[in-house]
Amino acid sequence: MECEPNPKLIKVDLDGNLYCYHEIVAVLRMAGPKSVRHGDQFYGCPQWLLSDCKFFMFKQDFDKFFEAHSNYSSSPESYEELKNENLQLENKLLLEENKTEKTNSWQKVYVEATICVYYVFFLLLPYGCTC
Repeated sequence: MECEPNPKLIKVDLDGNLYCYHEIVAVLRMAGPKSVRHGDQFYGCPQWLLSDCKFFMFKQDFDKFFEAHSNYSSSPESYEELKNENLQLENKLLLEENKTEKTNSWQKVYVEATICVYYVFFLLLPYGCTC
């Protein structure tokens, strides 16, 4: 019985950038004269000299794969729609984070003011102050 190799997941953003296994945008290179596929473009890890993650994919294969597995039309209009939808979602997320941050900020001010009042109260209590 022959085993099929485990497929690795690839990550692509809305701008069409392909990411290596380090989650860094992969670099487009060209196969050299010693290669059987001399002149063909391929994607590889940008850190291949330092800490290569062994990411490799021919551009032609990626283009075929992306066309076959994309759920949307490749027209510029649908691309712009997806990009706008993504920006709207990011905006909503930032607004929610801002609301949460403001709420946390007011809670912090309330707690600090309460601590101040208790501190002043207990500081003046021993001196007979009946505030």
